[in-house]
Amino acid sequence: MDYISENVVPALELCFLNISMTDLTLQTCDTLTTVRWLARHGLIANKRICDKCPRLMHLQARRGKQVGDGYGWGCSKCNRAKSIRIGSFFEHSRLNLIQIVEILYLWSLERPQVEVSKQTGVSPRCLLNWYNYARGLCARYLLDNPVEMGGPDRTVEIAASKFMERNNRRGKYKPDQWVLGMVERETDVTMMVPVDNRDATTALPVIAKHVRAGTRIVTDRWQDYNALPQQNHGYTFVAPGDCKHSVKDVLDLCKAKFTTMSGTSDANFDSHLQEFVWRRCVKDNFFGNILYWIRHYYDVS
Repeated sequence: MDYISENVVPALELCFLNISMTDLTLQTCDTLTTVRWLARHGLIANKRICDKCPRLMHLQARRGKQVGDGYGWGCSKCNRAKSIRIGSFFEHSRLNLIQIVEILYLWSLERPQVEVSKQTGVSPRCLLNWYNYARGLCARYLLDNPVEMGGPDRTVEIAASKFMERNNRRGKYKPDQWVLGMVERETDVTMMVPVDNRDATTALPVIAKHVRAGTRIVTDRWQDYNALPQQNHGYTFVAPGDCKHSVKDVLDLCKAKFTTMSGTSDANFDSHLQEFVWRRCVKDNFFGNILYWIRHYYDVS
């Protein structure tokens, strides 16, 4: 066949993809149905043009070590063959496509890696890599879509908190990591940034990067900020009062995630924070949203 799927859904529909684990399992029950599901959602190419002829290639059942999925693109004129994964998020993996889709789904549900490893049959080390790939997409999203909050008539709460001890590569422990949390009261927009300490002079450049001028900033260290030279970017720093959303509650939620992991390496600390912020940005339907950004960054159309 020249096309894997009769149609490819619009990319934005992925953001609203609401599917249960049972339905996903039925729709990816074998390799061919999984290939069709991925093509229908724009995650692998739905067609392929031969780069020599050029003409439409055909999807064929193929055998051999170089065709791990059992299917590949073939040209009837020049006999050239191509993997169905070329240019996709899955191109450089040897894991089968069914397992990858399942891992992404379980990652979206924040299932523990030990549990997912047993359920999917994927080794802990391989699974860790896939969780890192997913967090890498979250980091890339935040790089391309910097979090900004506040402005005139808006209030942002800020607070710095110590997170649990971090385990470095030697298996020893390093001092606790400070994290500056920022939450806009009106919208619940959130940002978490690791900092060296809780000093106002350290935090102010981070605030300037993510909080718009003219913002009313609520912090328990308001006196420290107001004591700084007139370099506060037009912010008004005030003492905490009663509020609906508390930045300390959000920090506690984030810290609880690290507690369940029993720590993380220095290399992964930032990416876990970025994943937390990404989830706060997209708010829900994390599986559909991660698929949307996979499709966005790995355009196979």
